[in-house]
Amino acid sequence: MKTISANTKISALIKENPGCIDVIATINPHFKKLQNPFLRKILASRVTIKEAARIGGCEISSFFEKLKPLGFVIDDTEESLPDEEKKISSNTHPDYTLDVRQDIESGKDPFRKIMDAVSALKAKEVLLLINSFEPLPLIRILLEKGFEVDVENVSEGKVYTYIKKMQEAKMVEKATAPSPIIFQQKLEAYKDNLVIINVRALPMPQPMMRILEALPALSENEALFVFHKKVPLFLLPELKERRFEYVYQETQEGVELLIFKNKKENASA
Repeated sequence: MKTISANTKISALIKENPGCIDVIATINPHFKKLQNPFLRKILASRVTIKEAARIGGCEISSFFEKLKPLGFVIDDTEESLPDEEKKISSNTHPDYTLDVRQDIESGKDPFRKIMDAVSALKAKEVLLLINSFEPLPLIRILLEKGFEVDVENVSEGKVYTYIKKMQEAKMVEKATAPSPIIFQQKLEAYKDNLVIINVRALPMPQPMMRILEALPALSENEALFVFHKKVPLFLLPELKERRFEYVYQETQEGVELLIFKNKKENASA
């Protein structure tokens, strides 16, 4: 049975044993969201046990106690990844406010709405994001992009996240298309081991979620070939975090994207 630690993603638990959904839901009312298939897609793939415990205001040991009877092997000796130090903004008077609690409760993924609002910020401007929990995966992305973040737990189910754009902040990953020769070389290397999906007709944010759902099933020798309507800039940081590489080419119909595992990192792991 799978060995787990504080750094294990919730999605990995569910993949190993779907019964984890109902078990985790008993730990804290926050986790009942996992019983909603759409919200599960939003949250599970982005959050570790440690982050979930922080969101729910409970101990990591509470997860281990509930999951151990399901047959999981607990590794509490593995050092938990440290919290990234949050840069506390000196200006907590927001220029803009975005409340996404209703989106989450109605089953909508607010990620694109949040990113659009953050992208629109000018240097030194502050966005107040109102959420029902501390958005740790989002915070991690923003810190990597050079934003300042401050979190205030106002009350049960109401969390303020202040997001301040600095002059050098970059909102999305830079995407430079490889030469057609490189794209064709990679495509040729995986031609007999392609998993093909077409997300061009899907509304946002389903293309990103469909791609992220397909990645865990890829073997070492397989690649995911995606027909997309545009370069998915907000997906690229997620691919990097999950240790995948990608190449793409633009066509008259949109974009052809090839995603494959980073074999160098896997070999050194």
